[in-house]
Amino acid sequence: MNKGIRQVLHPVLIGLIAAVAAEGPHALQVYCPWISRLAAILILEVTILVVILQRFIFDRKPVIRGYCGLSDLFLHIHGSGMSDSPGRWTLRGVISFLLAAVGAPLGAEGAASEFGHAFAIRSRERSSRWFEQRRRTDAGAALAAGISAAFGAPFAGILVPIELGMGGETISSVLSSLSAFVGMRWITRQLALEKFSIGMSLQGFRLTTFHEWICLLIIALLAGVLAAGVIQFNRYGFRSLKDLFQSQIWARTLVGGILLFLLVFLCKQGSLSPRVTLEQVFLARNSLIETLFLFLIQGLGLVLVLAAFGTVGIFWPLFALGGMLGYGVDQLIPCGTLGFSTLAIFTGGASFLAAGVGTPIAGALLAYELTHNLNVLVPCLIAGALAQKIRSVLKTAHWVESDLQLRGVHLVGGRSLSILESIPVREAMVTDFETVGEKEPVSELQSKLIKSRYPFLPVVNPQGRYLGLLTVDMVQESRNLEDPLASHSPLSRLLEAKDLLYRSGFKTPALEIHDKLSATAGVFEEGPCVPVLGEEGRVLGLLFAYNVRFAYEREEARRSLLEVDT
Repeated sequence: MNKGIRQVLHPVLIGLIAAVAAEGPHALQVYCPWISRLAAILILEVTILVVILQRFIFDRKPVIRGYCGLSDLFLHIHGSGMSDSPGRWTLRGVISFLLAAVGAPLGAEGAASEFGHAFAIRSRERSSRWFEQRRRTDAGAALAAGISAAFGAPFAGILVPIELGMGGETISSVLSSLSAFVGMRWITRQLALEKFSIGMSLQGFRLTTFHEWICLLIIALLAGVLAAGVIQFNRYGFRSLKDLFQSQIWARTLVGGILLFLLVFLCKQGSLSPRVTLEQVFLARNSLIETLFLFLIQGLGLVLVLAAFGTVGIFWPLFALGGMLGYGVDQLIPCGTLGFSTLAIFTGGASFLAAGVGTPIAGALLAYELTHNLNVLVPCLIAGALAQKIRSVLKTAHWVESDLQLRGVHLVGGRSLSILESIPVREAMVTDFETVGEKEPVSELQSKLIKSRYPFLPVVNPQGRYLGLLTVDMVQESRNLEDPLASHSPLSRLLEAKDLLYRSGFKTPALEIHDKLSATAGVFEEGPCVPVLGEEGRVLGLLFAYNVRFAYEREEARRSLLEVDT
């Protein structure tokens, strides 16, 4: 097949697979209403099936035994892919699909993303598993398709992998997200799976009063605090089961599944999908106590699902928890404005999702795509950013970082800390650069730039000590000044390199020659180049953002080949 056609067809097929997987549980619940009556028993049966799979299949390969869900996409990105297989992700997709179909509190994006990722791994070239960029592209496309199909929000689906730092080729995420949306709409229409839209009650609403803004800020503050609490509770649940059963993962699954069975058996609301629960809260006009009860049930159910089974489908549960929070705040501090309850629901959902997984822009866009009302966009964006900040102030990592830390994996700027720590800066920097003295006239800097391979010139004093970094635009601006300092004026020779530094006020951070690449976190925010200094502040090299990427990928590929050899 032509390579160009393959690059387009591959993400499109991922999207279509995600659409089928996302709509499947809803279709089963509509056409098989008896499922809801037997939800508790069916959850117990799924638990037994997973225990058998864990005990006799997963436990035979230690490298693939543990599974949390969303964080495993990042483990796949930052590993060689040798521990992953299409079969593993297919089985995980089947488990998430069955759990969603029988009413466990998880989102349909779980099965959709997992099936999509299984297809992505299966259909790519065998050698591509050694390339991180390819793995990033596959994971991003699968997650984008899952979000788009589950929420009916293609643009939010595109943004989620970007905000999570998955990277990869954005065009693949765009194609998979759009095809998932189109496929979902087609399936919904063909099977008559119409869904109630909460956003319909926002028609004509305008956010105008100061009291309404205060309520939204309260929702954002509570969302940040409660999201941090749910994340910590999830850590506690995961760690407790892990400490109790150690390496016996099947036993953790059994206990977690039994607890989930009891939850659903004792409380019928525990067998409702997050979206249905949120719609019922709004339509039934639940009291504050009832809403709080449902919040606790859904939160506990999500933690049990993640501790026992693992799933990528945490987005709808988090959004629903935030929606219930927003509705509860509106009940506690009523505004009395028609449509504000709906805005409170979507602001709570967007802010809780932003705090939970660190996607404030995608959360706001998700609220807009669910309501088709521009009036929700700005409040949700502000609330999401505030909730994320509150969670950060409480020193709680977002959901993915928290899961990865529990599994001994730490990321810095979207890259594995262990790999960055193994690479000295001196192995990545370039040394074929030009320097200029602080007293060199500006009129002569142009010739230095012509000889230089890079548009940056370190400025040093007579003793060779680093003073600052000149960029090509600084030099060009000095040459374009009006007389008497134009380049053809004799007075331009009075302007020296150090004068350009002082006038620009540009300060760039510097690295030491003994630093590791982990020290580059955040240093490229002001510019793409930083100097590397040795003893007595002498410039030994320049480090660019692409140098870090190349060195990282080289080390990652080396480790992948070592895994193949062993």
